[in-house]
Amino acid sequence: MTLGYEIPQGSKIHFGTSAKIKRDIELKAVDIFYKNGFEEISTPSFSFSNDNKVSRNTIRISSNNNKQMILRNDNTTDVIKIIHRHLGDISHKKWFYIQPFYSYPSAEINQIGAEFLNKDSLGNLLCVAVSIFLELKIEPILQISNMNIPRLCAKEENLDIEIFSRTNIDSILKSASYFAPLVSIQTKQDLISYIKIAPSFLKSELENLLHIASCCHYENTIFSPLYYSPNGYYDSLFFRMFDGNKVLLLGGRYEIDEIKSCGFAIYTNDVVDYILNKVGE
Repeated sequence: MTLGYEIPQGSKIHFGTSAKIKRDIELKAVDIFYKNGFEEISTPSFSFSNDNKVSRNTIRISSNNNKQMILRNDNTTDVIKIIHRHLGDISHKKWFYIQPFYSYPSAEINQIGAEFLNKDSLGNLLCVAVSIFLELKIEPILQISNMNIPRLCAKEENLDIEIFSRTNIDSILKSASYFAPLVSIQTKQDLISYIKIAPSFLKSELENLLHIASCCHYENTIFSPLYYSPNGYYDSLFFRMFDGNKVLLLGGRYEIDEIKSCGFAIYTNDVVDYILNKVGE
């Protein structure tokens, strides 16, 4: 029996219409990045594993002298470390890339990303991300959060932060009276109204959330002040675009190599599928 050419599980083929859509996404993103002062960087697919905390999802390989290497499993970390450790003290702070990353056992995730080596520029970066999606004429839900808010609430009420990461609404609502209006916040006006009556220990972080959202207008925006996701490196102000269970974009503030920055990543394969589904409706 002759077997056909097998595509590893987790890989993705783009051809015909989907390939055209993928290229259109990339070209429009590149144009917007250059208009906003970004420069491109491309990092190697392989890197030496000098970290004992390598994720179990990492694909491990060996160099010609049997030194352990890994396939790039995170674009942001590689970009920041290469800029910091190999390019030296450079003045340029805005970078973008279009390249995949890899996850065990055989997943290849196409990604468009941007990093701004300035933690206070998240509002600007959010506008760049939004403008790419508007240029593509698609408007998935944009959710904006601030993970410092659930941290402060947990500290104030002596709660386990896990109740926020598990989104245990019943436990949250029973914990303090001010949680109910926080949970119900969805619109910008909801947030503005709540800030006026918010506990003093929350006001500055709520105002930070409002400030980021005020940097650009996007109709399909919701706010989730108590959203908490402990995975990954985004650690405070955070945003994502999604459709159903599909996350199309993640972004936020982070610190890598003691460099406080902000960035976002567009998951190209999922955006292609989203556009194809919209065309088919």
